[in-house]
Amino acid sequence: MEMEMEMELELENSNSENQIKKSSFRNGSFKKGSFRLGGKDQTVIELGNFDTQRLLLEGGGGGGIRDKYKPPKNTLSLRQMKSLTALTDTILPSINDFVPVSADDETAATFYRISASMAGTPERLGGVISERLIHPMTGLLKLVLWFLSTLIGTIILCGMGCLSTKFPFIHTFPDLPLHKRQQILQSMSLSYFRLLRMFFKTIKLLTLREFFTQLDESEDNCSWKAIGYYGPDPEFKAQIKRHFLHGTSKVGQDSEEGGDEAEQAIGPLYKGLIHLNYPRDITLDALRRFGFPVSVNRRKPKAAAKLSSPSLVIQCDAVVVGSGSGGGVVAGILAKAGYKVLVLEKGGYSARNNLSLLEAPTMDQMYESSGLVATADMSVLILAGSTVGGGSAINWGACIKTPPHVCKEWCEKNELELFESELYREAMDAVCEKMGVQSEIEEEGFNNAVLRKGCQEMGYPVNSIPRNSSSDHYCGWCCLGCKDGKKKGTSETWLVDLVKSGNGAILPGCTAMKVLHKKKKGTGKKTARGVAFEFEYKGSKDICVVESKVTIVASGTLNTPSLLKRSGLKNNNIGRNLHLHPVAMAWGYFPDAPAEPTGASEVWPEAWKKSYEGGIMTAMSPVVAEFDNSGYGAVIQTPALHPGTFSIVMPWVSGSVIKDRMRKFSRTAHIFALARDQGSGKVHSPSNITYQMKDSDEESLQKGIDKVLRILAAAGAEEIGTHHNKGNTLNVKQASYHEFEKFVKEESSRSLTDLSTQLCSAHQMGSCRMGTNPKESVVKQTGETWEVEDLYVADASVFPTALGVNPMITVQSIAYCTAQSVLQVLKRKRSK
Repeated sequence: MEMEMEMELELENSNSENQIKKSSFRNGSFKKGSFRLGGKDQTVIELGNFDTQRLLLEGGGGGGIRDKYKPPKNTLSLRQMKSLTALTDTILPSINDFVPVSADDETAATFYRISASMAGTPERLGGVISERLIHPMTGLLKLVLWFLSTLIGTIILCGMGCLSTKFPFIHTFPDLPLHKRQQILQSMSLSYFRLLRMFFKTIKLLTLREFFTQLDESEDNCSWKAIGYYGPDPEFKAQIKRHFLHGTSKVGQDSEEGGDEAEQAIGPLYKGLIHLNYPRDITLDALRRFGFPVSVNRRKPKAAAKLSSPSLVIQCDAVVVGSGSGGGVVAGILAKAGYKVLVLEKGGYSARNNLSLLEAPTMDQMYESSGLVATADMSVLILAGSTVGGGSAINWGACIKTPPHVCKEWCEKNELELFESELYREAMDAVCEKMGVQSEIEEEGFNNAVLRKGCQEMGYPVNSIPRNSSSDHYCGWCCLGCKDGKKKGTSETWLVDLVKSGNGAILPGCTAMKVLHKKKKGTGKKTARGVAFEFEYKGSKDICVVESKVTIVASGTLNTPSLLKRSGLKNNNIGRNLHLHPVAMAWGYFPDAPAEPTGASEVWPEAWKKSYEGGIMTAMSPVVAEFDNSGYGAVIQTPALHPGTFSIVMPWVSGSVIKDRMRKFSRTAHIFALARDQGSGKVHSPSNITYQMKDSDEESLQKGIDKVLRILAAAGAEEIGTHHNKGNTLNVKQASYHEFEKFVKEESSRSLTDLSTQLCSAHQMGSCRMGTNPKESVVKQTGETWEVEDLYVADASVFPTALGVNPMITVQSIAYCTAQSVLQVLKRKRSK
């Protein structure tokens, strides 16, 4: 699409009240002004100046988490809500037989007395199901909720459990007494019918997550004190208070000190952000000051946005879709080399004081689909980032280089010479240096200390995990964003290079619709020429186009396939060969005081330590990883689990049991086995994912769970268990050797493919894999697609197989190599 540049700034409303003096916009000299739009006073704030900084400091800036969290609207019917309320009160009923003996016990007694409906959970959950739950089975879930409110539906779904010896003899599910409802859910959790197990898992997951993450007006939760949870990091609360009291006066001063204050408060990217939902003249001025030619297409008032008539056409050298570990690296390298780069990111920018460190709003604004992603059959829960910085903004900081056996396999078996080349070794060193990767630990957190001690006691190998943070980074909240920027994701490294180069800008809140391409004259081959994207402007969708010399797609393993398909690419491998690194966990409870007088003066881990604090990943065991054999085994690591995620993975047996278990939350260690999966799946869309483990993957996880249970016991756990729906536990201190061995054997041999054990995934890869021919792959070794020239893919979707370890270094290293290929193309185009 060719458009002439329209250099004249026009206001969209000709009314004199809406005019802004152009002199106000001279080279960023404009500070603050106001005008009338739609009868309301509007503040004009320009990118990168004093007032933009203050806007971000006060929680603005287009999508920061500290904006007021708005719960979704509930549109379920009365019948559906009646069933949902009964189900949530079955999962979390009111329990009145807890007898307090101290002040702390009063808090616990209140926790036990509060049911889900008393806390307002059903209404909130109805909103989540209505607006946030985008899953192939959402429609069926709504149907079952309605069905349970009817006699025939209750008979079909609940069987004999709904019958009574008293009139009217048959009851709908909401009218059954609590003990019968609990029996029905227990039966569903282990049912022969897979759909009933799916229904149970869905209701349990949604109810517990909503209850333990919902916030009142003071951003508190009725359960947190009883379960020993602080909420946001206390240091972060103090940091915010200090900044608002003392720091804002310096922000915006024309001094290095003022710039440092702003960066500490709102992150280092604020000068490179362009929010297209700001008044159009401000965004036009900002784009042009960055050096991007812009054409404006005026539509008739109230005319619908169309791809054939975009409101803006922006020109640049390279457009990068996605700002995570792939897109961020490519964007930083190209901009630093002198090319004009635009980064499109569908998420918002949330950094430092603009974070909340609260599960509910963070999941909603920094995770894919509000953290509500699962395979179509609910077998695997999936976490993926959706924010500026992508997964690197919310991951657990592990920085493990591509293992030698994987590089060898990809080079020899997959015939990809890149992975044993000098360039790839250079790439791994470069990205590690950029992120300041190191392995020292000043104080190990609760979970990792348990893992390390247990391995040492058992004689298992245990290693320190390299991380992109300093040795004193004792923080368990980095899965909700890094409060001080010590974790060096792309928003603290490569994207900073982009901004400081003066050659690039980041457009948050922009969703790529399709890659634009055309046929080359004389060859018939297609060549990429940019991206069409949409964003919200004045309450409705608007469409813009970026015209570029090269296009890089780095939307992540779940989103890149759909974007390529929407763009007309036909390669059969797009979306296939998905790997998930499936994870199975076990847990161990470590009391913060001796259970009975034993003469011991100390407890371990130290009484002040909490399960959710400390470096998330600092220790790892390869005891069943098979690195020296097949290369396909499982590594043993630790997760980050705050109350919401903790509650949904723990088995539910009854309301009292889950509340008892949550009371032990802060002293319950979790350790997991992560398989390098040979099984695979398919991304039909970001919300429709199918996946099937191979038997060998299940065996790897079972071996891992065997070792994890032994590690927990050896570290001193009083009680251990897994996530199987039966909820079996063992008191290690009271069990005999034979009882312990029997328990470990039984729990580690249970099926992991029948929905009875919750599996999770934080790593997705392979859905647009790299290869040597288009019959087996989507992209070449250079990262360029086989079908369209000048179109590159630079994210984990290009992995030839599953990796087997945390993928951040591998993603960034491949992106680094892809960026070198793109640079060669841009140099050739520049010289023409």
